[in-house]
Amino acid sequence: MPYCPDCRLEYEDIVESCNECGVTLVAGAMPDLVPADPAAEEKWTVLMRVRTPQAADIVRGLLESEGIEVEVIDKGLSEMPIPAVGTDSGIEVWVPESEAAEARILLNAAREGTVACSACGHMSSAGEPACEYCGAAL
Repeated sequence: MPYCPDCRLEYEDIVESCNECGVTLVAGAMPDLVPADPAAEEKWTVLMRVRTPQAADIVRGLLESEGIEVEVIDKGLSEMPIPAVGTDSGIEVWVPESEAAEARILLNAAREGTVACSACGHMSSAGEPACEYCGAAL
């Protein structure tokens, strides 16, 4: 039976091209799918940088609740006994590149109706008179 190499649909012998994608069919038996290379790792990207571990935990919880893998890396921590001068400290939230766009959409939706505190950066409800985290006026 001929088959479509793209869609992997099988057809009767009289059909010459795939009805779904238009590709010319290949004669013979369809080969088994080759499993993805387990050694090939997906690339990850920095989604955002936050100031506090609490903010990182909130972002991680939101994304993981939607099935997105998350890694949090504290750039201020080091194996050195003293912090290196001039290094970029802060906390980075990393996600797989394939999920970064969806993660940004989720974060933007979660931020609607909030405002960042100018003193500490905490996201508070836009209607609040003061930051619930540090008490500064919003």
